[in-house]
Amino acid sequence: MRVNVFDTHVRTREGRYLHFDVLIEGTDQARATQYARDWMATRGVQDADIEQSRCQFCHSEPAHPEIAAAVTGQGYYIIPLEGC
Repeated sequence: MRVNVFDTHVRTREGRYLHFDVLIEGTDQARATQYARDWMATRGVQDADIEQSRCQFCHSEPAHPEIAAAVTGQGYYIIPLEGC
């Protein structure tokens, strides 16, 4: 399986910076953005708390078996990078 990586940057209203990658099959940016919102919500960051954000396609890569299993099961996989 190959996954597409969406480089995601979020600044909260409190000034907190979050940087993470959303890995999905396909190149649907709206879907990647929704998965980013869903993941942030599980960490207590709601849409109302977001001041600005960017979720854009970066590149494609072969998926590690653990990542492929997550993408198959829930539609996405998140790689936390900064502030997560």
